[in-house]
Amino acid sequence: MNRVLNYPGSKWSSAERIINLFPTHKAYLEPFAGSLAVFLNKPPDVLETINDIDGRLINMWRVMRNQPEELARLVELTPYSRKEYELSKLKSDVDLEDARRILIKCWFSVGGKSDGGFRRNVKWTGPYNTKTWQSMPSRIIQAAERLKDAQIECSNAIELIEKMNDVDTLIYADPPYLNETVSSKTHYKFGMADEQHLALLSALKNHRGPVILSGYNSGLYAEELNGWAKIEFDSATGNVGQKKKIAIECLWCNFDPVEQMNIFDID
Repeated sequence: MNRVLNYPGSKWSSAERIINLFPTHKAYLEPFAGSLAVFLNKPPDVLETINDIDGRLINMWRVMRNQPEELARLVELTPYSRKEYELSKLKSDVDLEDARRILIKCWFSVGGKSDGGFRRNVKWTGPYNTKTWQSMPSRIIQAAERLKDAQIECSNAIELIEKMNDVDTLIYADPPYLNETVSSKTHYKFGMADEQHLALLSALKNHRGPVILSGYNSGLYAEELNGWAKIEFDSATGNVGQKKKIAIECLWCNFDPVEQMNIFDID
């Protein structure tokens, strides 16, 4: 599926690699929804739950699921303009309108960051922001069908992980990066302190089913996830409209990922 949301740390370019590691499971939990790049590209499961602490973001996904045609029409009528970007920073009391504003905020902002500034074209060579925005109505309709398969939560991720502790539940966790591994203070609206990362890792280590965790190398993760399998790969960082840099992305697994990989997955 084409990119539906321009969002910090989104996994649109690596979703297939991550999905190819999925072991056999019956239920699926994504406690940090973000752009839902992995969920929107994976095959459906019997039970699927997506969650995020950001109420405006979850409202957007809920509206996209329940009112896709209305949202697509509003987006179609929205010009790519600085005025719309500035308006998007203000929360609307109308769910449908606020969903439109969140889409604008993510797509019109540099890097999709919480306060990245208005992203405009300055060169004819691209990227072509207006062309991408014009394709959003069709992307909304496509994503809406997939969203109908999921339970949509807006809860504390750690509490939800603990409640869904089942041997047949696969967790793909893509939490906000550790503060020490990102340079921008506006990278996320809802970041996580080191203490919150420790609590998350504790909950994931106690999970009885398979877990895949995304992140960057850090001393904290290395110490806490000692014994877990780790896969490293080059990842182009920076969202649409940004100059790309290469970073080392990591996937930690509490199972043997080699059993899930085929020859084309191995660098």
